[in-house]
Amino acid sequence: MILGIDIGGTHTDAVCVKDNQIVATAKVITGEHLVDSIMGAIHGLDVDYGGLKRVVLSTTLSTNAIIEKKYAATGMIVSAGPGVDPRNYFLSDDFHLIEGAIDHRGREYIPVRKDQILEVAENLKKNHVQGVGVISKFSVRNPIHEKFMHSLIADTFDYVSMGHRMSGSLNFPRRLHTTYFNTAVMPIQERFVRSVKDALKALGITTSILFLKADGGTYSSSAADRLPVETILSGPAASMMGGVALKKNSGTTLILDVGGTTTDIGILIDGVPILEPQGVCVGGLKTLVRGLKMLSVGAGGDSQVHLSEGRPRVGPHRYGPPACMGGPQPTPMDALCVLGEFETGDLNKAEQSLAPLARQINKKIPELARAIVVELVETIKGSCDGFIHEVNSYPVYTIHEMLHSDPVKPEQVMIIGGPAKTLKPYVEEMFQMKCLVPDHFHVANALGAALARTTAQITLLADTQLKKLICPELDVDMEIPAWYTINELISFGKQAIMDNARYLGLSDDIETDVIEQQSFNMINGFNTTGKNLRAKIQSRPGIINEWSKS
Repeated sequence: MILGIDIGGTHTDAVCVKDNQIVATAKVITGEHLVDSIMGAIHGLDVDYGGLKRVVLSTTLSTNAIIEKKYAATGMIVSAGPGVDPRNYFLSDDFHLIEGAIDHRGREYIPVRKDQILEVAENLKKNHVQGVGVISKFSVRNPIHEKFMHSLIADTFDYVSMGHRMSGSLNFPRRLHTTYFNTAVMPIQERFVRSVKDALKALGITTSILFLKADGGTYSSSAADRLPVETILSGPAASMMGGVALKKNSGTTLILDVGGTTTDIGILIDGVPILEPQGVCVGGLKTLVRGLKMLSVGAGGDSQVHLSEGRPRVGPHRYGPPACMGGPQPTPMDALCVLGEFETGDLNKAEQSLAPLARQINKKIPELARAIVVELVETIKGSCDGFIHEVNSYPVYTIHEMLHSDPVKPEQVMIIGGPAKTLKPYVEEMFQMKCLVPDHFHVANALGAALARTTAQITLLADTQLKKLICPELDVDMEIPAWYTINELISFGKQAIMDNARYLGLSDDIETDVIEQQSFNMINGFNTTGKNLRAKIQSRPGIINEWSKS
């Protein structure tokens, strides 16, 4: 049996899957205390947890902490060397630049100074900094400086992140942001994981907990403690993986997850999501966090309805539940209630919330209600058009990392989320294409989390002249013979990532893809002095095999 839980900004959803069937679902309001919301959703399932083998959580905790800047004081110790000035990318006054440099091949040419590192650490401690990120520009080619800094300060601070463990890709500014955010949310994630484990244990659930990542895959709670930044945007990723689980046919499908606060937009190409090629953005800043290409729009079922230039507008703010459910402001859900398409709400309260707006623009309340729903769908449609244009303006990668040369053109729309069924005719009219509302649309996010496979991605670099192989993500630094080949590098990488994926989660159905491989001769004069070998390998994200084959 599998338990999937998605903790959204408005609702917390839960599903229980047994024998490849959804046997129970639950939906509760997300409260101030996330663990209480989780427990409420679990109790709502009302199932026997005997035989539970998998618990997966998707949460907005890290995303919200970064966006709202509600995290502990965080410092950075940065060894950059010549080139890009890292001070342009500093996020607080607790960023400190020190001497030291590694070149692009991983050779040290300016050593770091122990006295300088200890002095910076002392100053950070005086500023009550709880966590520190250490980073050097080319640490993915040689992490010696980061490891040395870590060895000096690990016992001084509660939380320390090293830049080379974030990603094996080169991009110093993105690495700075990623390392900083990872360190900043470490204590938040640790407390959350501990609280969830304690709460589940009280219910007799001792199964290992997995967390959903931005790339639509899962990893273990211990990995989430070490790399919590990977959980950013896991909520939208859950939407897409729910779409993958519920979609049975081929073609290009536009996914709309209409929540209370936002609508998440994504695309499936033959059932495969699109990947952000360089890394996701959070809080307006670029990171190296591997994630799905998605767009969140501030227009949902509970978004505030207001008037502008004589017509209703929806969003981007949400001030609580719909008026028909006791909320303070009129919303699209109130409009649907007036139209008889949301039976749970109080019709009188819905009409009362819309009446002042109707009088201002001289419309009858049902007429205004329809205009509000049309405006909601039109807002979503405009965002979809912009999103598709953006996707087609840059190289588009599926989650398999296959480059598509043909323009992305959706053939159908799939709506998930609470109001999906009621919005279907409006979406079909506005988008002028077939609209799918799958079974269990109201808990698709939780289902996507429950069924997601464990994922990992590693980058390997071998320099046969230096007789060195490095894999930053796994902290591998080993000697190789001068005759080492690209095939040997790939073989090593495949085994390493499979071992790592098994360590990170419970998936037995691991599939690997070589998503990048390059081999360059290194020339000195007229002679070949060695080879520079590079490879990037992933354990393929997707839905667990037992569900896919059902």
